[in-house]
Amino acid sequence: MSVKRRTAPAIVNHLVAFEAAARLGSFRAAAEELFVTPGAVAQQVRNLEEKLGMALFERLPRGLKTTDNGNDYVQRVRLALDVIEDATVELLERGDPADSEHVLISTTPAFASRWLIPRLGHLAAAHPGLSLMIDASDSTRPLNGKGSVDLAVRWGTPPFAEGHARPFLPGQAVPVCSPQFRQGKHWQRPTDLSDAALISDSHNNWKRWFDHYGAPGTRFNGPSFSQTILAIEAAERGMGVALVPRLLVSNALESGSLVLALDEDFHLQGDAAFFLVTREKRPTRNAVSRVVYWLYEETRT
Repeated sequence: MSVKRRTAPAIVNHLVAFEAAARLGSFRAAAEELFVTPGAVAQQVRNLEEKLGMALFERLPRGLKTTDNGNDYVQRVRLALDVIEDATVELLERGDPADSEHVLISTTPAFASRWLIPRLGHLAAAHPGLSLMIDASDSTRPLNGKGSVDLAVRWGTPPFAEGHARPFLPGQAVPVCSPQFRQGKHWQRPTDLSDAALISDSHNNWKRWFDHYGAPGTRFNGPSFSQTILAIEAAERGMGVALVPRLLVSNALESGSLVLALDEDFHLQGDAAFFLVTREKRPTRNAVSRVVYWLYEETRT
């Protein structure tokens, strides 16, 4: 049998009814889920069976049972309906392409919380019509295809899997703690911190720091977290010393909720840094270009 594309809308209605009835085991239950009458569901299924020329259900005294053909068919139908649903969700998440003022940016929770969000007021003042959505997650969102974003601020070293990456902000890490935790301590050299509670995150900065300052193999203990933002918050609560990118704690250092544990010279400079990643070298959408320009302007403040 050949199903022409012009019959697709009707076929989709048949398939939705069929899948629901097969999953729930009755026309009545399927009707309640689809907000139609049981008779309407039964009719959709009958029409589908007529088009296919075969029975898809055994009508039992109490419910329905898929035939062998029906059972095989419903598995494929579910896959097709999932594809349709995913495509619809993706379209809605990305918004109307005509909405040129809508920009979706992906970044880490720490960068979003500590650097980006405090500056959003500047963006609103500079571009009042611009709508910036922030996806803050340690998971990497793609720049193309399903679930894609317009641009991303990513931590690491290039090349990245896709897109055009340009240097954005340095990754220089500094040891910080709360003023209360620092009080009474006479730390002057990196080795002075070896007995302190050292807060770790997933980047393993402390090992590289002690190796760099001539104390390899130093054992350190303290709370460990999977995200940098949690390590920063733990330091602010007086739980120990965290070694984190300076730009993420610049506001906290200015406000006094955090202080440097050692002199500024004792920092960790690695290859990793924050990079701005876009689909194209020069974004084609005006709104994306304006966000990129604004981000770089903010690095100068």
